[in-house]
Amino acid sequence: MNQPHFHLPSNAIIGRERMADGATIRTLLLPYDRPVANLLLLTGRADFHEKWADAIGHLHRAGFAIASFDWRGQGGSSRLTQSGAGHIDSFETWLSDLDRLSGWALQSLPGPRWLALGHSMGGHLLTRWAGDPARGLLPFRAELDGLVLAAPFYGLGGPMAMRTAALRVAPLQVRRGRAAEFAWGQRPYGAFQQAPARQLLLTGSRAHFEDEGRWVAAHPELATGGVSWGWIDAFAHSQRQLEALPLEQLDLPVLMMLAAREKLVDNKAALKVSARMPHSRTHIVKAAAHELLREAEPQRDEALAQIRRFAKEVTK
Repeated sequence: MNQPHFHLPSNAIIGRERMADGATIRTLLLPYDRPVANLLLLTGRADFHEKWADAIGHLHRAGFAIASFDWRGQGGSSRLTQSGAGHIDSFETWLSDLDRLSGWALQSLPGPRWLALGHSMGGHLLTRWAGDPARGLLPFRAELDGLVLAAPFYGLGGPMAMRTAALRVAPLQVRRGRAAEFAWGQRPYGAFQQAPARQLLLTGSRAHFEDEGRWVAAHPELATGGVSWGWIDAFAHSQRQLEALPLEQLDLPVLMMLAAREKLVDNKAALKVSARMPHSRTHIVKAAAHELLREAEPQRDEALAQIRRFAKEVTK
């Protein structure tokens, strides 16, 4: 078996935090002496710490102290299905976890300067969390200096007819008791996730793409397959909640980075969200696919440089 090429920094601290309902979330801390800023890193659907090992190392070397976690239902956190499907009852569950874990991050890393970086699904959840006036008084929200949204997920990519059909069928399948079952065309982690066609959706870096499969081969418990009908229905509901938020009143500076070769999520939807946020600016990374921080060079360097420049601007 080929061994993973990228590994977490040796001084990364892996732990677990227990949520109110008993679920446990696998966490990561990576301190830095006198950081540019502390960074709460929110990764995407089906991601896990090890998949992001190289990106985490680069962010750390760029001067960031990092707090991160595997979302409930994936990676090393409590699972929600035995099939390995990417499933959730409601995105509100993840937002409640973020309420708790943002407080954990604030208590775990010293210093007043804080950014939050959300990739893909993590970007969707971060936008909802930061843009919700009801969360304005939470300790971490009060300390937050800015948001970085990397290829944020505000709409499904792919052919319009397929997207429309999936969104229409999902609530029917949920009502039939099939919420936790794989949606059409979805399956457990396997050959599809390691196929060259999937790499084209994610990254131009073959090394980063293949490393995910190596980690799953070494630790099968980290794998998450395709999405469930419940996940699709929960996303549709969350998107409506996002549209209803007063994002025009968001007082935080925002850096939104989009991939020029994006096929997995909807860049047009992202541009509409960016236009609603008064302190948002958009940067398009040329020749990049969805996973900007797991891209080949020079695309990944460009994304990292944007993040570091933004951090210095907003944490003066």
